Amino acid sequence: MKHIYLLGSELNPTPLRVFIKSLKQVPYLASNYLYDMRRYLKHSSTLGYGSKNKLRARIIAIYHNVEKGLSLPAPRPGFGESNLSYLLSAMDLYLSRHGVDEFLQAPASALSAYVGFNRAAGNENFPERDRILKTIERIGVASPECGGTVLVTKAQIGVATQNVGAEFFTSRYSVRQYSDEDVSEEDIVEAVRIAQKSPSVCNRQTCRVYVIHPKDQIKRVLDFHGGTRGFGEHVNKLLVVTNKLSSFWGASERNQCWIDGGLFAMSLLLGFHSRGLGACSLNWSKDSNVDREFRKIVEIEEDEAIIMLIAVGHIPETLNVAVSQRRPIEEVICCC
Repeated sequence: MKHIYLLGSELNPTPLRVFIKSLKQVPYLASNYLYDMRRYLKHSSTLGYGSKNKLRARIIAIYHNVEKGLSLPAPRPGFGESNLSYLLSAMDLYLSRHGVDEFLQAPASALSAYVGFNRAAGNENFPERDRILKTIERIGVASPECGGTVLVTKAQIGVATQNVGAEFFTSRYSVRQYSDEDVSEEDIVEAVRIAQKSPSVCNRQTCRVYVIHPKDQIKRVLDFHGGTRGFGEHVNKLLVVTNKLSSFWGASERNQCWIDGGLFAMSLLLGFHSRGLGACSLNWSKDSNVDREFRKIVEIEEDEAIIMLIAVGHIPETLNVAVSQRRPIEEVICCC
């Protein structure tokens, strides 16, 4: 009784119990936060754009600003002077380091669309005109549709969505029962293709999917993960979703890779659902020691953050799924 009086319980702790727990937990939390900070400083673009991927991410972020400007209801002719200067300088640096390659088609196409917009508005004296024309000429635009804007109609969107109702989304469950049928490579490729349409900050799109096929490797990884007891042996394919820290920079983007990664992972789950497959997201809430060891098993690149694992398999004829009751809608919607 004295023990209960002094410490309380786990659910109803006394101040003394909270103090004792803080002595244990604060150093542990601090070491894990430091692990994340060291990785972010080392691999993000916060301290510079030395690698090819870092420079590409920066170029994408800037040329997407041009695309966003062109997609506004009434773009101003000659908009984006400072962004254009920065973009052209970044592209010049890329060209000097890596030469002309397929990656440059998208920014060159966006610049070409910018030129076309200004000329259609009767504005030949747009910012950085000579540099833009010279850069486009040097790179060439083999695929004009890969940058800029594209015209869509309400009717087109209506046709694409007319048979997609709330039932499609509400019928998706975390599936932990699978048949013996093999998940095809085509199913995985198409689900990933769907996920590629996920929103991504400045269109950086740096999520990756590691697909684990062999049963013994799946078992090894799931045993290490520790969250699939009772169904892990039936998983047909195991995916690891990651995102590149090198595509983000600065303190304000310190959590952005997980935001983009979460959006991508949710779209991937819906992609499998659209293929009639069952999938279960497996969280990666692990400490730094487990994260280090896991990277050795799957051989994930050092600059990638692990977002989650996803178990995939064909759905049997009948199965049980968790109800997973949702909160009342009035607790979710907040009127401001």
